[in-house]
Amino acid sequence: MTARLKLLTVSVLLVVSACVSAGTKAITDAGCVSQIEVGKSTQADVAARLGYPLTASYGSQGEETWYYTRVTMYPTAFQFVPVVKAFTPSLRETTREFAVTFSQDGTVKSLGLSQPPQSPAPSG
Repeated sequence: MTARLKLLTVSVLLVVSACVSAGTKAITDAGCVSQIEVGKSTQADVAARLGYPLTASYGSQGEETWYYTRVTMYPTAFQFVPVVKAFTPSLRETTREFAVTFSQDGTVKSLGLSQPPQSPAPSG
């Protein structure tokens, strides 16, 4: 195998295995999330572990909910086929969402974690 072919093979493997992630990585760490305790942890505790959220909402009872999201996108083989790429999705996506609701006194009232199923890989 020539040096060029080896380099091309390694390059293709690196590109195919690449993924892109955005959002709060800490919500994917079960150890970090498990340290947030309902009725005990405060807003300062959550901010120290997860950082401040990008979005928040406020309820009529004085509660505040912080929302964290982590999105990871993975390329599929179709991304590297120019004609096919135009007609089929070329990325799979995994989204994890985590919500922390605080009571009026600033302690954690409830936690919610959702991880919708991965978007289906294109069939071909």
